[in-house]
Amino acid sequence: MSDSTSKARMNLFEFTKCNKCLYNNAPYQSICGNCKAYLREKIVNIDLWITIQKLIESPYEAFRSIVFAEHKNFIFFLLFFISIKNLIIARFISVPELGKEGVITSLSVLLFFSLLITIGFVVIISFIQSIIFQKLNIKLRTIDVIALNSYSQIPLIFSLILIFPVELIVLGSDIFSNNPYAFQIKPTITYILLSIEAIMILWSFILYFFSIHFVGIKKIYCFISTILVFVIWASILYLSSKVIFRL
Repeated sequence: MSDSTSKARMNLFEFTKCNKCLYNNAPYQSICGNCKAYLREKIVNIDLWITIQKLIESPYEAFRSIVFAEHKNFIFFLLFFISIKNLIIARFISVPELGKEGVITSLSVLLFFSLLITIGFVVIISFIQSIIFQKLNIKLRTIDVIALNSYSQIPLIFSLILIFPVELIVLGSDIFSNNPYAFQIKPTITYILLSIEAIMILWSFILYFFSIHFVGIKKIYCFISTILVFVIWASILYLSSKVIFRL
């Protein structure tokens, strides 16, 4: 992408100039704060299915709709299912140590802690991003950033809904076995499923990269931020796998 295109995208989130009175408005405003003229088409709610389709076909268009929507609906809904997927990933990480029978924490407690950790992770990362954006004069609210980060993780929900049931059908309880491991029992299908899981995780962080680049951040900084967030996310899941299953 050319520097001029990146600059144009950055300018979009620095202000939106009213064509009638030339007043500079925040990009998320649909009505001019000075003369009350309409700045653009009003988007009240996020359409979940259209947004998912756009995330697949044109991520930048999806992110534009998310930022411009007045109500950031479905965020908790998404984070709830993402927290379930994060819990499953943490459980996979714990398999070498705990196996099938090593978990002593009830499922309800596990879901509660996973939801708490997932929400905390997204909110803290979004808050830090918001501070950085403010320093760069990018006019996004924290809730806009939270929405961008939440929708970026939709591939994890795809994995939960489409892949995990297949894993349960094919591997059964052996999915959490360490004596022997699932890849020792059914190696080919296990490696195929793990590869698809890895692709979904990669896709999620690619969308995160796009969500930062969308507001005008240079690609090198987007790449560094994506790597840092991935390391933090993986570290949190690893630490969770050591703690929450033994509470």
